[in-house]
Amino acid sequence: MKVLVIFPDSISTPTGGLGVQFKNIHSRLKNKIDFYVAGYPDGPNGVDNYVGVYHPIPSIKHGSVNTLLGHTIYLAEALKFPKPDVVHAYDWSTYFAGVYLAQIHNVPLLLSMQLSANAMVSAGITNCYDFNTVDGYWLHKAHVETEWFGLQKADKIINVSKGYAKYFPQFSNKTTIIPNGIDLKDWQPTDKVKLPGDRKHKIVYIGRFSLMKSTDVLLDAEIPEDVDLIFVGSYNGGDHACVSKLEKTIGNKPGFHYYGPVYEQDKVNLLHSADAVIMPSKHEPFGIVALEALASKNVLIASRVDGLGDFLNDDNSINCGLTAEDMSAAMHKFTQLSDLERENMIENGLKTCEQYKWDEIAEEYYEVYKSML
Repeated sequence: MKVLVIFPDSISTPTGGLGVQFKNIHSRLKNKIDFYVAGYPDGPNGVDNYVGVYHPIPSIKHGSVNTLLGHTIYLAEALKFPKPDVVHAYDWSTYFAGVYLAQIHNVPLLLSMQLSANAMVSAGITNCYDFNTVDGYWLHKAHVETEWFGLQKADKIINVSKGYAKYFPQFSNKTTIIPNGIDLKDWQPTDKVKLPGDRKHKIVYIGRFSLMKSTDVLLDAEIPEDVDLIFVGSYNGGDHACVSKLEKTIGNKPGFHYYGPVYEQDKVNLLHSADAVIMPSKHEPFGIVALEALASKNVLIASRVDGLGDFLNDDNSINCGLTAEDMSAAMHKFTQLSDLERENMIENGLKTCEQYKWDEIAEEYYEVYKSML
């Protein structure tokens, strides 16, 4: 079976769950499926038949415009591969290209719902700088409508959670829920990481610095006096407003620190060296960072929005809400946990991880691929 994948994330240095997911699916199915990938420009990533899709006009610095132009570029690069049996567009930002690839090759189209321009509106997030201008309105509208066009044309859709599929009930008849995963046997530390700050408790925020992740709101929170709050991630791929606010906060607000990006084993080691992970997302299709935090034997402090509500509860995490005040209260609650309460929460988190195994998830993907032939 040949599957042509359009994939807008790095596999070697992923910015989120999308890259982590495909890496795990590919490694488990590459002996059953010939994958051909038109993807984000990447270094060595272990994927054969991979072409990096480079923007031919790098002087354009507008993310929304670049995403719209990307459909043409992904289409052009993907057409260099042999005719596939299935086209798999891995994110809403590639659906439009996926539709026409499937039509050109006359093969079925599979879409993955990793993030949605339509659903983000519910959290007040638009794909433009100023939605109140005519240009901003139509830029955002272009993303929303191209995504909708793809969903209508798709033969099948994979959604990562029940909490996210709720935004698209009209497509339930062709939607399969397949979550992200974690493998505890692979999530073992090899070294201890010295985290910045000299306070007793280390709480880590890790991932993209973006409005949908509430990075900006978290920066307004008041942390307990015995907590160091450490921001881990790359400025690349972050929202300008959040990155700018983070840069202004670090060094000016006691206990707030920036660590930089970490990947692979370095990420495992860092998370195992923390005491807690905070994930205050106001919009979250699944939330793979939450599973990684639980696997690292951290206390997870998180919201319960969208996909997070599929697997988080008061037994395995602390609800941090969506306001700076609620986030402050949740971090304070963490510092007041007894040893027994902390141990129980961590143990329940590990039990949650056991329900999301990559081997089983990869087989679910394989069944979907086979069903489309």
